[in-house]
Amino acid sequence: MPGEIVRELLTSLKNRVSNLKNLRVIDVRIGLCYTGVMLDDGNAGVCHTLSSELFCCRRIERAGKLAGSPALELIELANSWRLGEAVIGVATINALSQVVLENEAERYSFVEDVDCIDQIEIGMDDTVVLVGYIRPFISKIRGRAKNLYILERNRGVEEKDVLPDTACGDIVPTADVVIITGTAIINGSVDRLLELSKNAREICLVGPTASMIPDPLFKRGATIIGGVKATNAQRLLQIISEGGGVPQLKEAYKQIVIRPKR
Repeated sequence: MPGEIVRELLTSLKNRVSNLKNLRVIDVRIGLCYTGVMLDDGNAGVCHTLSSELFCCRRIERAGKLAGSPALELIELANSWRLGEAVIGVATINALSQVVLENEAERYSFVEDVDCIDQIEIGMDDTVVLVGYIRPFISKIRGRAKNLYILERNRGVEEKDVLPDTACGDIVPTADVVIITGTAIINGSVDRLLELSKNAREICLVGPTASMIPDPLFKRGATIIGGVKATNAQRLLQIISEGGGVPQLKEAYKQIVIRPKR
């Protein structure tokens, strides 16, 4: 869904990927958990499928015609109000972002092969807000922070400290640390969440969906991005198309943590 951050990402990629007009998307996979695209230069991008919301869209109108499309065309789908199209667009943004992150690596501070949660500064007196039910993070945060609030859109999650995402206006401004799942980029909530997070000391975007050039996020106060980079693009897409999630995808990508260069 459209937002100012997505629009800035598109503009930035168009300015920074020198051969963008020549790049094509040669494969698109929409899986149960993730959607993946592969470019003809070998780079791949991943985006959460948001299946609980996507399946209400019934079908992808351009199915059968996506592979072979210019990358410049598919990134524009990130601006679509049709969630199924937006997912493909963000996956394409993430694939193209790998070109920039490799060519302009000196602009950022990278750590590879680490879990992002272990790089986030959390103190015993901190209040942490986790936007999105990221199960592997929860036990680690509870052992390090004074308070943890989890905001989740899926009403099927009923657990201690889990609140509906509509509580963000009240909860997020109270946080010392805010951790936002990358899916907020797809559903259009990331712009507001970052604005609400401006009082936090540490603001993190995390997950395969957040694997993009971080400049528009850093500009709005994000301090750390935890994404991924494909190490075997074909294997990545195979796992996606067979319904795999993060546990299976880990064999085909490496985790990357990005901070602004100091």
